Amino acid sequence: MATTQASPLTAKAIRNMNDQTSVLFDKTALPSALGTSEADVLIQFYEMFIAMTMDAWSELCGGNTNNDLRQVRQTAHKLKSSSASVGALALANSLKELEMAAADGNVGLVNKKIAITTHLVHSTVEHVRLALNTLQQQPLGES
Repeated sequence: MATTQASPLTAKAIRNMNDQTSVLFDKTALPSALGTSEADVLIQFYEMFIAMTMDAWSELCGGNTNNDLRQVRQTAHKLKSSSASVGALALANSLKELEMAAADGNVGLVNKKIAITTHLVHSTVEHVRLALNTLQQQPLGES
C-alpha cells in the first residue's frame, strides 16, 4: 500500500474552514485532541465521524421506534463522546440530554429530544462535510 506525505493545514485552509462553518462545529477541537493538523489524518477522522454518526443515529431512532430506551441511552452516549471529540459540542450537549432522558425512562422527553437532536445531527454532519471538502481540496504542500 502506497503512502503519501501528510501535509499540515495552512493558515489559509484553516481560515477557509472557519468561513464555511458555524458554532455547531469547532474545527480546532480534533487537531488539538490529536496533536496534529495533517490534512490526511483529519480527513480520515471526519469521514469516520460522518459515517458512524449517520449509522448510529439510525440505530438510535430504531431503538426509539421499538421503545428500547436502553438502546437509545447507549447509542446517545456513544454519539455524545464522538461528537465532543470532533468539536461538535452543541450536538454532544443535546445527546447528553437525550441520554439522561432515556436513563430516566422519560419517553415524552426522549421523543422531544430526538426531534431537536435530529436537526442538530444533520446540521452538524453538513458542517463537518464542509470542513472535509475544504481539506480534500487543499493542495499538498500548500503553505
